[in-house]
Amino acid sequence: MNKSFFSIKIKTLLVIAPERSLLRKINDALLLVKKNDSREYKNLFSRLNVIFITNKSGHANEFFMPEKIWFSNTSVIVKNDLKWLASLIIHEAFHATQFKNGKYILPLGDKLEKPAIKVQEKFLKKLEGVLGKRDLEHSYKEKYWEKMEEDKISFAYFRNLLSFLDSNKLRIKHIKV
Repeated sequence: MNKSFFSIKIKTLLVIAPERSLLRKINDALLLVKKNDSREYKNLFSRLNVIFITNKSGHANEFFMPEKIWFSNTSVIVKNDLKWLASLIIHEAFHATQFKNGKYILPLGDKLEKPAIKVQEKFLKKLEGVLGKRDLEHSYKEKYWEKMEEDKISFAYFRNLLSFLDSNKLRIKHIKV
């Protein structure tokens, strides 16, 4: 693969992205989690090993177990504010708990997403005060899932990146934020 990536290490979590600004945004989202929910912040590091932001636009993202890697296209990071991004990281990391408890099975669907949405909603309520469940579910189902459904190519791309990452075939420059 010809594309280069940058990475930072936050505690035990490796964050990889094609641009430094994306690393800063993830770092800021994690700081928001730390400031507002220390328990969730602590849990993130046992649930996630890698956040990998691709160089592709598109609205898809996917959590891989048992690797504990969350892949996300650049658009997901760029087009969402810090609060939503922080809550999405919590949501995706929660899938590791589901896997650990034997509940992360295919096909994916409401059995996985509803509990992850509840964890995400709980965090957003801490930030927003009164963000209703209906608002979160509407945002997820009407906008997020529609956009993900349209982005079929990204899921194969994520698998290719995972293969390249596993075989050390990616050019990754480690930096400090």
